[in-house]
Amino acid sequence: MQAGSGYFHDRVDDSQHEPTVAEWAGGLAALTRLTHLFYEKYVSQDPLIGPLFAHMSPDHPERVAAWLAEVFGGPTNYSEKYGGYSHMVSQHVGKRITEAQRARWVSLMCQSADEVGLPADAEFRAAFVSYIEWGSRLAFENSHADAHPPEHMPMPHWWWVCNATPGSRVSALAAQPEEQPVPAVQPAVDEVVSFKTHIKPLFRPKDRQSMKFAFDLWSYQDVKGHADGILQHLQAGSMPCDGAWPRETVAVFQRWVEGGMQE
Repeated sequence: MQAGSGYFHDRVDDSQHEPTVAEWAGGLAALTRLTHLFYEKYVSQDPLIGPLFAHMSPDHPERVAAWLAEVFGGPTNYSEKYGGYSHMVSQHVGKRITEAQRARWVSLMCQSADEVGLPADAEFRAAFVSYIEWGSRLAFENSHADAHPPEHMPMPHWWWVCNATPGSRVSALAAQPEEQPVPAVQPAVDEVVSFKTHIKPLFRPKDRQSMKFAFDLWSYQDVKGHADGILQHLQAGSMPCDGAWPRETVAVFQRWVEGGMQE
């Protein structure tokens, strides 16, 4: 990635890489399609907010796309070309935006996101809509006649809401591949039970994925730190969520815990 250039990676769907909100949206190109549709199809024809943008510059959609991309973790084009946060604030001073206009702006932006095909997963929309609401409310405040926007504020940077990243949960609509049950690795009577050899293989990829919001089942340190709670759930049959382990498999985990949790 080259900061400040027009280049930006397309959407990344890789379990080993945590994408930025901008990457997941489809990059600067996708956000530019969004803003062009928003301003050209909706804003220009809307009697409530159209007058606010009657004299906008021809490149206004590109400017807003650059702003969104930078806020969502993309290239720093807006700061480098247009002046960053202070410039954005200056564009709203004295506009006297009403709450009805702010709400319409948010509504049409979300409608445009649907129409242009931005990701519809819950995690992306939570991040996207939360920023659109937050940013529009700051613009509303800064536009009042008696407003005194603080100077030299940093560029806002938006991340996933409450760390709800793409892939952090198992979707109810996801295809369910047929998985073979993982056989219990029965160590010999005098063998030391280790995480690498006997415990980690017991956790399937789907088990790991469903718990990544809390801890990593393939991480020795994470499992060791939560071992008592994991064992309690295994013994109660409430973990994994799609079916209890056989008793002999639970016994292997219990033996590992009681034996000092060797790595």
